Amino acid sequence: DTSLVEDTIALKAYVSSAVVLDGETMANMFHELKLLLKSSESERIVLDEMIKNLGGCDDSDGGEEEEKKIEGKEDSTLGLKCSMEKLLSMLETASEYIGKVVDGEVEADDAIGRQIADTLSSVPRIRPEVFDKMFNDSLQDLLMVTYLSN
Repeated sequence: DTSLVEDTIALKAYVSSAVVLDGETMANMFHELKLLLKSSESERIVLDEMIKNLGGCDDSDGGEEEEKKIEGKEDSTLGLKCSMEKLLSMLETASEYIGKVVDGEVEADDAIGRQIADTLSSVPRIRPEVFDKMFNDSLQDLLMVTYLSN
């Protein structure tokens, strides 16, 4: 379903076998195969987030009109803005919880602590100057492609 009318990504696989009569190939017969879709953890997380964000950003602050003035960039800018706002919100929630545990206001929960530690350990460690260079290079590429497409 390339139009995504059903809100699903339906995949089917087929194998072709030739239909032969008197030694001459007359047609092909297609048999559907059983298909198992495997994805890595990171792919699953990204797809889940893409599906959740199909409706756009929940926390609209009125700055949306200003973004739409820049023609052709509103979708990617809004998506990036929403993702960054959600990331900041999650970081603030985790930081608030950690602060309360350190201050003794909340009793520490081992499971939550392990989840926070696992999450932080999965983030690649990059020096700030390397990250800035990578981000700016990527941003320059995006701006160039946007400029050339217009």
